[in-house]
Amino acid sequence: MIPVNFGTKVLELNIPEENLVFNLHPNEFPRPKDVREELRSSIYNPVGSQRLRDIVHKDASVVILGDDRTRLTPQDLIVPVILEELYSAGVRPQQIKLIIACGTHRQMTEQEIEEKYGRELMNEIEIKNHNFLDTDNLVDKGTTRRGTKILVNKEFLQADIRIGIGSVLPHHPTGWSGGAKILLPGVAGEETTCDMHLLGATEQQLGKIETPCRSEMEDFADHVGLHFIVNVVLNEQGHILKSVAGHFVKAHREAVNWGFKVFGAAFHEQADLTLSSTHPMDYDLTQSDKGLFSAEIATKHGGEIILLSPCPEGIAPTHGEAMAKLAGYDDDTLWEMLKNNQIRDRFAASENMYLNHIKKNFKATLMMDPVLCNIMGFFHLNGEDLNDYLNYKLKLDKNLKIGIINQSTEVLPVLSK
Repeated sequence: MIPVNFGTKVLELNIPEENLVFNLHPNEFPRPKDVREELRSSIYNPVGSQRLRDIVHKDASVVILGDDRTRLTPQDLIVPVILEELYSAGVRPQQIKLIIACGTHRQMTEQEIEEKYGRELMNEIEIKNHNFLDTDNLVDKGTTRRGTKILVNKEFLQADIRIGIGSVLPHHPTGWSGGAKILLPGVAGEETTCDMHLLGATEQQLGKIETPCRSEMEDFADHVGLHFIVNVVLNEQGHILKSVAGHFVKAHREAVNWGFKVFGAAFHEQADLTLSSTHPMDYDLTQSDKGLFSAEIATKHGGEIILLSPCPEGIAPTHGEAMAKLAGYDDDTLWEMLKNNQIRDRFAASENMYLNHIKKNFKATLMMDPVLCNIMGFFHLNGEDLNDYLNYKLKLDKNLKIGIINQSTEVLPVLSK
C-alpha cells in the first residue's frame, strides 16, 4: 500500500509495483545545525548587495513584506533575525512595519497571523494585511515597459527601506516564486496583478527562470525600489534548508539554484495517469491548480491527471465567482472579451486560460466539491473511490503506467534520460 495525502487524510493506495513509474517527493538534504545561524550568515553575507545594516540608517522607516498563509515560509523564525540586523543599525521597533503581501488572496485573520508570525512579533512591531481593493492606499507609479499599470501599496512606497521575505519553489506561471514576487503581486493593486498573470497565459512556465511574469515583476521592483530580500528554500516538512539574502535578482537566482536541487525530482518515464497530491497547499483551486502543471510535465499527452486536493475554500475566496462565470469560454473568446473590456476580473480570465490548457491536453479529474468540478469543466472523483477507480483503470489496461507526485504544488518533475 502506498500512502498519499488528500488534504490532512492519508489514503492508502493499492498500486502494483510494475505499474508505478514514479513516486516523487522533494529531495532530501541535511538541515542546518542552527537555523538562526543559517539566516544570520545569509544576511551578513548578502549576494549582490551591501549588508542590510550598512544600507539602513538609524532614523529610517522600514517596511518588511512577508507572505501569507498560502506559503509555508516560517516567518516567525526569519523576521526576528532581520530585526536583529535592523536594531544593530539603530532602528527602533516603532520605525518598522510588516505588511503581509496577500496579493489578491483574502486577508489573513488575526489567529492566522499569530500562527504564522507569532504573538511576540505581533506585540513587537506593527503587522497588517495588504488590501488590494483599498484604492486609497494604492499609488499610481505609471506603467512598465510592457504597459502594465503600476499600482502599489502606499505604505510600502513611503518607507525609506523596503525588505522582502519569501520562499523559493517552482511556480506556475512565474517559473519560480521568491524575489520580486513578494512585491508584485504581493502588495500591488488588482489591475496590476491581473495584467501580470495574463503574461503567463501563453505557455507552460513551471521551473523556467526567465519568464514574462518574472521580467515584469523585476521591472516593477526596479521601478519602485526593493532594497533587500531574504529568500529561503524549505524541505518537505517546511523546515529551512538554505537561506540566501541580498539583491532581489542576484540573490533570487542563487536561491533558485538551490531550489532546483531540492525540488527538481527526477523521473524516467511519463505516466498514463498521474496522481497529483497538493498537500499542504490545498486551500482553494487557485492554489492547488499548480499541481496540475507539475503533473503535466510527467504525464503523457492525452493522459489523465487526478488532483488530490479538497479545496475547502472552493475555487477562490476572492476570484471564485468570476472564474465560475468564465469557465465555459475558450481562450480566443476570453482574449476577445478582454480586448473589449467585457471582463472586470482579469485574473479570473488568466486562471481559466491556464485551466483550459490542461483540459485541452489531458483528462483532468478533481477530488473537490462535485458541483464546483462541474462548473469548472472537470471530471469528479470522491476520495474514498480512488482505489476502486484505479482498479477499474488497471482492468482496462494491465500495463497502465501510474505516477504519483507528492507536494505537487512545489515539486518540479525533471525527465532523466
